Amino acid sequence: MPKLSQIELYLDGNYSQEDKKIFLFKSRCLCNFWEREVSKLKFTSKYSRINVYVTDGSTEVRVQAMKVVPFLEVVVNYPIEQISHLDDIQLQQHYMRILEKALSAAVSAMPIPLEKSLDILRRFEASNYENEWVQSERVWAKKSIKSKVIAELSMHEFKLIQFVYVDCKLAGQIIIAKTQPRELLFNGFLGELSISKSDILEYKKRKNILSQFDLKSAKFI
Repeated sequence: MPKLSQIELYLDGNYSQEDKKIFLFKSRCLCNFWEREVSKLKFTSKYSRINVYVTDGSTEVRVQAMKVVPFLEVVVNYPIEQISHLDDIQLQQHYMRILEKALSAAVSAMPIPLEKSLDILRRFEASNYENEWVQSERVWAKKSIKSKVIAELSMHEFKLIQFVYVDCKLAGQIIIAKTQPRELLFNGFLGELSISKSDILEYKKRKNILSQFDLKSAKFI
């Protein structure tokens, strides 16, 4: 049985294509936060993904299995006016209310851990709507080397920053990647840290080297 691991928000009904694009892209900050936190619950269900369609009232409200298995479709009525004129906080608050309605409705089709799922939303709000995580962190005590890679996902961009510490002092930092806030664009940068035989601190995704720090010269290459 698959694990519930994805949720996606779409504007449905009589909205402009531009509003639909803005709505989708900016929603990933909250949705990604929820996905990463709910994955820690290791909750299994016959549905691994919930697609939420937000209608202005012109679409029938429903919860049903999609033809693409194992996706669940949830349609909620939640009119939003002038999306392009909303500031980030206002839009985040709308996203939270929409997810609350969608998750509450999804209970009718799957035994979702509702209270824990809603608690994730509350924690996101308490963190001032910030989505940041440590993608990779390693310590090599014998070499007095520590490095960590921090991922930051906002409503506008994804950013990956590496910090290198030598003898407990910051020796260098670098922005490894900047992309639009879509997993399709930034998942290829979610890698791991290691040190090569030639004393090069590397951050890479599989065989793709994304950054190199020469430990002998204490500089990024």
